[in-house]
Amino acid sequence: MSREQRLLRVVVDTNIFVSGAISPRGLPNQLLQAWISGVFTLLISAEQHAELEEVLSRPQIAGRYNLSGESRTHLLFLVDTLALQVPLRRRLPVHVRDPKDDHLLAAALGGKADYLVTGDEDLLTLDGDPKLPNLRILAVRPFLDLTTAS
Repeated sequence: MSREQRLLRVVVDTNIFVSGAISPRGLPNQLLQAWISGVFTLLISAEQHAELEEVLSRPQIAGRYNLSGESRTHLLFLVDTLALQVPLRRRLPVHVRDPKDDHLLAAALGGKADYLVTGDEDLLTLDGDPKLPNLRILAVRPFLDLTTAS
């Protein structure tokens, strides 16, 4: 398969993933649907998987957004079967303003992602950094626009 034919490799910020899971409307859910439909390959690290599982299991998330145990289990099953688990890159070539975001950038670099999709300004400000020549960091809308452009 040539570079043009292969699916984009994408890390999706946990917050966007959770937003897409709890609300059937909006761009985060459209992003999840695009992934499930095979528009791109989701990359996830073991650390992010654990974070996703923990956040989805929080009683305040499940209660407030009517997220059933069955829905959580199904979503995590999709992650386990459709996503590609990737290692974290040990050393980051750039400084992330919020160290809590390091693991997302480390997963993107460790998994040789084409894109990191996030709404986090601490990560978005890194898009275009010459030390990250092969990684684009975009918000959901620009990424969706890119995947639907013909």
